[in-house]
Amino acid sequence: MTTTKEPDEAKQDDGAGAERPASARWSRGPRLGWVRLLVLALALLCFGGALGFSVPSLFGNPGEDSADVGYLQDMITHHEQALVMAQYQLTYGERSEVKIFAREILERQSYEIGLMEAKLREWGYRREDRPPTAMAWMGMGMPVESMPGLASEDQMDALRQATGAEADRLFLELMATHHRGGADMGRAGAERATDDWVKYLADLQARNQIIEINEFIVTAEWIDLDVNIEPYE
Repeated sequence: MTTTKEPDEAKQDDGAGAERPASARWSRGPRLGWVRLLVLALALLCFGGALGFSVPSLFGNPGEDSADVGYLQDMITHHEQALVMAQYQLTYGERSEVKIFAREILERQSYEIGLMEAKLREWGYRREDRPPTAMAWMGMGMPVESMPGLASEDQMDALRQATGAEADRLFLELMATHHRGGADMGRAGAERATDDWVKYLADLQARNQIIEINEFIVTAEWIDLDVNIEPYE
């Protein structure tokens, strides 16, 4: 048995005298809706770029120009040089008291690099994407190699070539300077960051490095090693 459809269900006048199936009317509506949504999303992305915030910031994460992201990127770079310095000391140094510091730095700062990389990934960033200018989040942009506390290439070469007590002395002096720059960055990060996790980590890193600077001085005196290190007050 066949059934008939009401005229307004079966066809619709398109205004030009031609009749088209009602299904065409319904298929166009959702399609146009998705197009409008896509256009709106693209407009928001363009608008966000014009205002200077990144895609992750649309979802409540810090933008790529934020103190939070800048601090983590710069501190990862800072830590990486400390790991190299610690490896030199363990290879060429002499005193076990100094090697203890080198091992602690390797363990703690390697762990912290992992934490900071994970946080950046959570926000949608990669460490490889860091800008060529460091410290911009502190309002003092500079080349990465000029960050406070970083040893120069000549100083790193000297540490790599030193042996025995000279390697111990040079390691403590260079690492004290390195820690001083890292502690200053940590204090600034704790003040300028907006994410509670970053603020806590930055404050912890600053306090740990300040403590270790002063421990370097005490240890050098204990083992009768002549070093030129100023206490961090």
